[in-house]
Amino acid sequence: MIDLGRGAVHLSSEPGAGRTTLCLNMANNVLGSGGRVIWACMKAPDQVRFSEIMGDLDRAKLMELRVIEFGGDLSVIEEFIVGKTRELGTGGLVVIDDWCGPIGRAKKAEIDSLIRIVETSDCGVIATSSAVGNASGTGPELVARGGSGISGKMRTLMLLRHPTRESYRILSESEGEVLLRMDEYGLSVV
Repeated sequence: MIDLGRGAVHLSSEPGAGRTTLCLNMANNVLGSGGRVIWACMKAPDQVRFSEIMGDLDRAKLMELRVIEFGGDLSVIEEFIVGKTRELGTGGLVVIDDWCGPIGRAKKAEIDSLIRIVETSDCGVIATSSAVGNASGTGPELVARGGSGISGKMRTLMLLRHPTRESYRILSESEGEVLLRMDEYGLSVV
């Protein structure tokens, strides 16, 4: 769904569009393939949604998932994540769900922490954030947080609601778009 072999990804969308669900699907794929996952978040994923998406994994594979709540300050766990990424290897994944607060500009400390994690990771990295309205009057309606500091280090993908089909999403990046469908098992390519 998202090619992590092309580098770290910044996944941005309006709230409720499915960023966490898409990342749960990615984590499920990594764990199912025998990899390890660090899931860092402001708030742990919904337990019901987590169970629906991760329900096909056996206990041994789920034991390779580490969930860390960091509240509103990514810098608090930055060194821990950096240290653990070395253990994950190239088949591992770090998900930083909501790496910055949902309103206002991302703080310099948040941007710096995310960049350090990305620069020191040998494994796949996906960081998510709520998109903000584009105040420039030109270009897309929504833009990702973090500005050029983040866009210079990570590929930015936007997860957009389909304009006419409620259970569909559009995963968009500069190279093109992919249509996704949301169901009880997460998001899948159509």
